[in-house]
Amino acid sequence: MKVGIFGGSFNPIQNAHLRIIKEVLDKKLVDEVWIMPCKDHPFDKKVESAEHRVSMIKLAIKEIKKIKVSYVELKSKGKSYTYNTVKELKEAYTHEFFLIVGSDLLKNIKKWNKYEELIKEISFIIFLREGYPIKLPEDLKTLSIIKDNPNNTSSSGIRELLIASKKVSQFVPRGVEEYI
Repeated sequence: MKVGIFGGSFNPIQNAHLRIIKEVLDKKLVDEVWIMPCKDHPFDKKVESAEHRVSMIKLAIKEIKKIKVSYVELKSKGKSYTYNTVKELKEAYTHEFFLIVGSDLLKNIKKWNKYEELIKEISFIIFLREGYPIKLPEDLKTLSIIKDNPNNTSSSGIRELLIASKKVSQFVPRGVEEYI
């Protein structure tokens, strides 16, 4: 089975995340997508509790088939590093894994923990984010590059709207907005 790993803080999960997941599944790039919320953000970003983020994710994905929440990083000790997660998944399952990442991450991907080892372990599905041209690092293997409907909605922007008491219904699923 081919599994797309879509990691992030999901603080909160938003419609753009869901669109990417649906597109990956509709294009039949993978058989399932596993949403992987991080425990402690590797770059020390403050995130809402895992309990709240997972609750919002479950509300957002309840109508989507072939998707589930993976708790691998939430159960890890310390910071979540992609290389460690990939190794753990490959030891536990016989699936073929792919990382789903936005083009915004490519500019700093070489700074990721054990980057050189990571790109030997896994291929990527990259989606274009508005304002972040796709510049692939050498030796990075890709299954697909999705350039359709680039979007630049950010969860931090959604949090800023919430702080300002503004509506976020166009950015998050209804159940997530009600939960917040």
